Amino acid sequence: MATIPTSTRFYQPGVIAIVFLPTIAATTYVPTTAEIAAGTDLTKEVDDIAGWSYSTNFIETKDASSRISPKLAGRVSLDDSSITFNGSSNGTDARTVFTVDQAGYILMADAGLGTGKKGEVFPVSVGSVVSVRSLDSDNFKIRVDFGVTNVPKTVVLP
Repeated sequence: MATIPTSTRFYQPGVIAIVFLPTIAATTYVPTTAEIAAGTDLTKEVDDIAGWSYSTNFIETKDASSRISPKLAGRVSLDDSSITFNGSSNGTDARTVFTVDQAGYILMADAGLGTGKKGEVFPVSVGSVVSVRSLDSDNFKIRVDFGVTNVPKTVVLP
C-alpha cells in the first residue's frame, strides 16, 4: 500500500517569502531568477495575510433511476485576498509600491526562496490600498486588497 510522504513540518514566520512580481513572461507563471530579482520583497513589512486560496463549487446531478445525486466539479471560486502591511509615519510604505488597478503577480514561497523550493504564483490586480487606523494598542497599517485573476500555479523556484 502506498503512503503519503512524511512531511518536514515548519513554522512559517521567519521562513515564508512574499514577493510582488510586476511581470512573468512565461504563460506557465514560472518566474525566472531575473524576474524574481526584479520583484519587490514584501516579507519584512507583512503584518498579516488573508485569502490566497481557491475552491471548487460542485454541481449536483440528478438521475431519475437512482436516489444517488453524483456531483461534478464546477466553477472555481477565487478567495478575496489581502496583505496587511506595517504603515510608516513618513508615508514610505506599501503605498509607494501599490496603486489601484495595478496588475502583477504575488509569489508566496511558503518555505522561502531557493532553487528547487516550491511556491505559488497568484496573478493579481490591486483593488484598493487602504489605511487601517487604530486608537487601541496596535500600530498603523496599510491593507492592500487583491483580486486574484486566475487560478494560482504551484511552481518549482529556479
